[in-house]
Amino acid sequence: MLSSKAITILTPLFKIIEESKGKTIGEIKSLLNHERTNMKKGASGLIVETLLGIKNNNNADADIPEIGCEVKILPIQKNRNGEVKVKEPTQIQMINYFEVANEKWETAKIRKKITLTFWIVYLAKENSKSLNQDDYKIIDYFIDHPNEYKLQIFQRDWEAIQSYIINGLSDKLSCSMGEYIEPKTKGANNQDVTNAPDGKGGILKARRRAFYFKKKYTNSQIIPNIDLKTLL
Repeated sequence: MLSSKAITILTPLFKIIEESKGKTIGEIKSLLNHERTNMKKGASGLIVETLLGIKNNNNADADIPEIGCEVKILPIQKNRNGEVKVKEPTQIQMINYFEVANEKWETAKIRKKITLTFWIVYLAKENSKSLNQDDYKIIDYFIDHPNEYKLQIFQRDWEAIQSYIINGLSDKLSCSMGEYIEPKTKGANNQDVTNAPDGKGGILKARRRAFYFKKKYTNSQIIPNIDLKTLL
């Protein structure tokens, strides 16, 4: 259950997204007088964060640290048969191999990013065609406050990933791992590497990776809880 402080802080943000339902990113840009030419991938997320008055955050703290709430932007696609699915996995945070190897689940940094999440859902692909970013449409929002059962699955996934890292197998990590969380490669190619434990007290090089929410998680835990009437 959300605390009274969390409800107080989040309620104005709920209202902003509620009033933005059905609007496109282009319309929101116009309302904000916020023009971005040659928008890069992910720029729509920055627009929504600007709409909410929340700064883009790449550090270990949650986006709304007072209540430990992370803000996530979730692109969805509507298929020709009317089925609605998430478009891609959602990044949680970069993996620092040495930090993760020495963490305990109870105090792991990833927990700041997954304990309370404000999901903002927008349409990015329709009838097998990717939309222009200005045509992305705000659909709905959802507050995800995982129960103990979900947290146990998160813990199991995280510990499996950590075990690979500790045993010098960081470069054997695969996005096929995990039920809800996966370790996905980052960077342009296999030459984009960083230091990782070799399992023997030394260092090896491994592809950069990040923790991601698997599509299985967002399809099963987020999509069923959103209002899809703006897609009709």
